[in-house]
Amino acid sequence: MNTAIRRPAAALLAGIAGGVILTGCTGGSHGDAVPEDYTAWMSQTSAQMNVAGDDEHGGAGGRLTVENGDEKAGASVSLEYDLAGPYDVLAVCRSSKKVHLTVSDYTAATAGPGESLESMSVLGQADITCGVTSRIPIDVPKGRAGITLDASTTDRSGQTLFDAFVVTRGAGQ
Repeated sequence: MNTAIRRPAAALLAGIAGGVILTGCTGGSHGDAVPEDYTAWMSQTSAQMNVAGDDEHGGAGGRLTVENGDEKAGASVSLEYDLAGPYDVLAVCRSSKKVHLTVSDYTAATAGPGESLESMSVLGQADITCGVTSRIPIDVPKGRAGITLDASTTDRSGQTLFDAFVVTRGAGQ
């Protein structure tokens, strides 16, 4: 799978991902409609996980939406930073029954005025039961430009949220 993201878009995604601490949330009703400010839910999940400092390595999340007549709602975020080694991705969702999360690594190459990102391999994946934190172990090879988080659900309502947080292997247990 080849995915092209221009540098400004990749930098924006990395900036958003790095600025939001993401983790799991077991409190509250996961069947509720999308809150007006869903970043409040993401902040709540972060506080409940209580993973920070050297164990935190960024993350991302958001609302799963349907585009161009897709059969599933989805969201995809690329985190652009060097992560070689063993990590866990802590993931949670709400307002649906399940979300499938796939974590892949990628390389970046200069392509004209921006960068092209090329997916290399799937590092881990899981079906996340909403309202329950899932831990996905990943081993990121050296020489990768970053990782991509691809979330999808068969729930096409546009209400589903997901949150994922990259941590040192075993952190927060």
